[in-house]
Amino acid sequence: MNRFHKIAAASLVMLLPACASTQKTTYHDEPARSDTHMVDQQYISAVERVARQRGTQVTWVNAPTKRTALANTSP
Repeated sequence: MNRFHKIAAASLVMLLPACASTQKTTYHDEPARSDTHMVDQQYISAVERVARQRGTQVTWVNAPTKRTALANTSP
């Protein structure tokens, strides 16, 4: 083996384990969420009321949401 192949092999042997040890598995470690997102009708009404008073029109591209707790359905 020439010198380049030896250096390349040694580099791979040192670098690959380092890359494998830096990965985090936070996706699996997070607890399940106990809330959901609902359209915030109260906020939409307030914004549209002010817009009407000022003579403008609001076009919602993404309706605002609010986080609400899920009801416990266990008996």
